[in-house]
Amino acid sequence: MIKRLVILFTVILSVNVQSQEAIQQWVYNTLERAQLNVDKGNLEAAEKIYYDYATSTYSSKSYDHFVILRTYGYFLLQQDRNEEALKYLKLADQKRKMPPMDVFNLKFILGQIYYTEGQKEQAKKSFLEWIQIGEDNEFDLRPEGYATLATIYAQDSDWDNALIYITLAIDNTAVFVENWAQLKFAIHIQKKQYMIALEVAQDLVRVKPKNKAYIEQMAGVYNIIKFEEESLASLEFKLQQDLLKKSSEYINLANFYLFKGLPIDSSKVIKKGLALGVLDNNIKNNELLSNAYIIAKDFDNAVKSLINVTKLSDDAKYDYRIGQIYLQNSDYKNAIKFLKIARSKNWDGKPGSLEMLIGISYIELDDFANARMELAKAIALGKEDEAESWISYMDSTDSLRAAAAAN
Repeated sequence: MIKRLVILFTVILSVNVQSQEAIQQWVYNTLERAQLNVDKGNLEAAEKIYYDYATSTYSSKSYDHFVILRTYGYFLLQQDRNEEALKYLKLADQKRKMPPMDVFNLKFILGQIYYTEGQKEQAKKSFLEWIQIGEDNEFDLRPEGYATLATIYAQDSDWDNALIYITLAIDNTAVFVENWAQLKFAIHIQKKQYMIALEVAQDLVRVKPKNKAYIEQMAGVYNIIKFEEESLASLEFKLQQDLLKKSSEYINLANFYLFKGLPIDSSKVIKKGLALGVLDNNIKNNELLSNAYIIAKDFDNAVKSLINVTKLSDDAKYDYRIGQIYLQNSDYKNAIKFLKIARSKNWDGKPGSLEMLIGISYIELDDFANARMELAKAIALGKEDEAESWISYMDSTDSLRAAAAAN
């Protein structure tokens, strides 16, 4: 226990050193005095120091008080006094205008405590705030936070959000985490995404080949898929006979074709459903159609589908996606056009990425003047390394052209 406290306190001090604000010397001395008592095993004396200063009156913006409250909360937490720890950590969380990194770390700890104490809604709120602060400041987000949030959503049967966050957890860790894979499997089963569930089940069997439960789990999915394929064969027959009447039947068949690597067939099913009015001409169905076209490398029709989406939604991500498709297919004028539309709609993706793509498009059009303006914007938004390499390319090209003209 004492060793854990020493390690924890070292981490806390290192965070404070890196913060945008520094604690006053007397606060540092006070915390050090408490730590010396911890080192000697005198936890009662250490707690008295923490308590006396934690319960003192400070300004609501006092960084010193924030650090004391947080440190006392961690001290209590290490003694498994979660409810008491939560009280002081919540007081720390109520402080305003604290350094983002400090608040970021505190939100993560609060999320874990709330979850342990069964306060799911508070845990969810803390983790979502933790993610927002992390994304806004480009901090590293721990996959454990994503996984806990996914578990909370799964417990509430919110399978879509559960899948988003467990996927983020798995994608952001270098090791195979068995519990996370089990959760992902369960989510795909709930969403009736049996082909993907089978892939996860196979991963679990590869990691634990002697685990009887995993082998039976995989066999069960195979049986479901066999039944589904028989059902889908019936849907294919009904499609040919113009007997499909439900939107769910069209969507199931279209998704099945995508799973089977038949995106052209998938697009035909969706187009027919839209033409007959069985499928609504909405964002979701047009997105599905555009994805099928993109997988099939039919970029002209993919763009047409996404343009339909832009008529139904003001979300800049669709214009950005169109710009990307045009850029990948060397249609630089249209790439610039749609990327600028995305910018006018306040596209909120990774800062500088949009300006980089516009700048590269201008370079491909040999319009170095506009390219330099866009790359300057990209640099201002944190894309210095990438932008500088393209600027160097333009400088070299201009020098070569000048030398050639001189000769």
